[in-house]
Amino acid sequence: MHYEVNVYIFRACIFITLNLHSNKYYGYRGQILIVDLEGSTVQKKPLDSNYIEEFLGGRGWAIKYLYDNLKPNVDPLGPDNILIVSLGPLTGTLAPSSARYTIAAKSPLTGGIGYANSGGHFAPELAYAGYDAIFIHGRAKSPVYLYIKDDEVEIKDAEHLWGKDTWETDEILRTEHSEDFQSLCIGQGGENLVKYAAIINNLSRAAARTGVGAVMGSKNLKAITVKGSGAVRVAQPKTFNALIDETLQKIYDDPAYPSLSYYGTAFLVDLAYISGGLATRNNQTGIFEKYESISAETFDEEYRVKSESCFACPIHCGKYSKVEFGKYAGTKGGSPEFETIVCLGSKCGIGDLSVIIKANELANRYGLDTISLGDSIAFVMEAFQKGILSKEDTDGMEVVWGNDDALISLITKVAFREGFGDLLAEGTKRLSEKIGKGSEEFAHHIKGMEPPAYDVRTAKAFGLGWATATRGADHLAALPNFELLGYEPEKGLEWFGSKDAVDPLSCKGKPKMVYWHENFGAVVDSAEMCKYTCFSAYAIKPEDMSKFLIYATGLDFSPEKLMLIGERIYNLERLFNLREGKGMEEDRLPSRFTDEPLPEGPSKGNYVELDKMLPEYYKLRQWSTDTGLPSVELLQSLNLFDEAKKYNLIDKEE
Repeated sequence: MHYEVNVYIFRACIFITLNLHSNKYYGYRGQILIVDLEGSTVQKKPLDSNYIEEFLGGRGWAIKYLYDNLKPNVDPLGPDNILIVSLGPLTGTLAPSSARYTIAAKSPLTGGIGYANSGGHFAPELAYAGYDAIFIHGRAKSPVYLYIKDDEVEIKDAEHLWGKDTWETDEILRTEHSEDFQSLCIGQGGENLVKYAAIINNLSRAAARTGVGAVMGSKNLKAITVKGSGAVRVAQPKTFNALIDETLQKIYDDPAYPSLSYYGTAFLVDLAYISGGLATRNNQTGIFEKYESISAETFDEEYRVKSESCFACPIHCGKYSKVEFGKYAGTKGGSPEFETIVCLGSKCGIGDLSVIIKANELANRYGLDTISLGDSIAFVMEAFQKGILSKEDTDGMEVVWGNDDALISLITKVAFREGFGDLLAEGTKRLSEKIGKGSEEFAHHIKGMEPPAYDVRTAKAFGLGWATATRGADHLAALPNFELLGYEPEKGLEWFGSKDAVDPLSCKGKPKMVYWHENFGAVVDSAEMCKYTCFSAYAIKPEDMSKFLIYATGLDFSPEKLMLIGERIYNLERLFNLREGKGMEEDRLPSRFTDEPLPEGPSKGNYVELDKMLPEYYKLRQWSTDTGLPSVELLQSLNLFDEAKKYNLIDKEE
């Protein structure tokens, strides 16, 4: 374990035990920052108690603030967009895997709600500095960064940082201030407004999806760096600590823990291949002939150096890797994760982990989402295969399956918007619209965002979850791992009303499964806990989360109230999308997943029967199956009626 982690845990233990803090809240810090970059001002305001009661924290606060303060139809890359950094009530405590934070804005990639989530060590530091959230308005006249040291908050000049990659930026900030400072920042991808630019902290932890890095770049905001000397107190220290011990044992006892802890998310490459769902060559098949070369075992034997952990995480799924030999020798950095191995690997026909590790290093340095990046390149490779694109279109490069030189070159071109990279930086949807010629049929996106690694023809709940996710193609909005864990049929009946719910190739029980996971997922993202503790191990269920939050905050967060909060958050995100013109017609999957059965492997012949699942899902949500609009009864029960009425987003009024 790193020295940095030990310091954090020591400090958290002291303040949980002694219960020392000056603000009136337990769990929460009780203070937010309102930053106006145009006016170069910072205001400190008390946290609104309604935010706590109805939206909990993190992701919930983000959608509430955006819906209330962002006018419809603003340019996502204009100065009127708002960038939000928000924590949860568990941040900075020792609740397992509670190092997460949410970054949100209107997405430049999709035009709808945009948010991303990351771990590492930034969030606890912001909590110890005494802040629950940062709401960033306007655009600075020149590059700046936000400096936070407890009560001292300044907007500082960042001309010397502009043009630097994320690793260089982090090193400069630590040198200028202190090694103890934690920073998040953008690289050249964010500066150049790549539509899927990411925000990076701790060198390899990425708030990657929906293009939040481009929003940060559009504001001329290079970084946020923070150092805190305070602490987070909890309402019931003894019971809170006892619950931590109990939960840790549940995590350690879970059958998924050894593989996830030892191999990291790379072990999912093996599971995907076994099921026939290892996305290959832009999802043309689920079987990759070079699978063994990118397997978890190969990564472990040839490239893994050590494990890494986010703050207070018992799983330590992060892996530090290094390439020792070959043309990419010397390449190093955190992981790559499962999504990266597939999207920059098998989806592009790349069967060499040294190439993938190099591509991942560049993506982290430049600040790019490896999912959208890999999918966009895979789309170009299929366009080459079909004769729609040629070397004349791509700066003389033959962008064909398995061409690692083209892959590596394109990543840099995207980050700097050079040549063909300028178009590739717009994402698959806009790229396919530009080149046409039938390419739209294999341009994979949902609501404008490229899909993750797993081929959902082998996991039907994941397919439904992709289609209904508010931020676009998103495996994490629902993350219904329940269907993949080999549970007995009786458990499927108990949880989701169907014995077939445990079968990933069945549609039965999946609407209820997705509905439940989406609601609880919004709670987890708002408490700011890692979903691996909740949806991979299922060690923390709503009743467990309720205990954590009650013991931490002293407030009435019953399981029923939490699930209502999750449903409220999800529906407000839906309302945000609806007012931005993104309705039920975008609750779809790319045709490859619904119309083209898998051609080979254990799941041969399977496709996603979305039309069978979607109406039942809408009924569970109390959304109209004709318009996709929420019902009056639902909105009233969630206290969202006025929000919907303001933009005429109600199915029917009584």
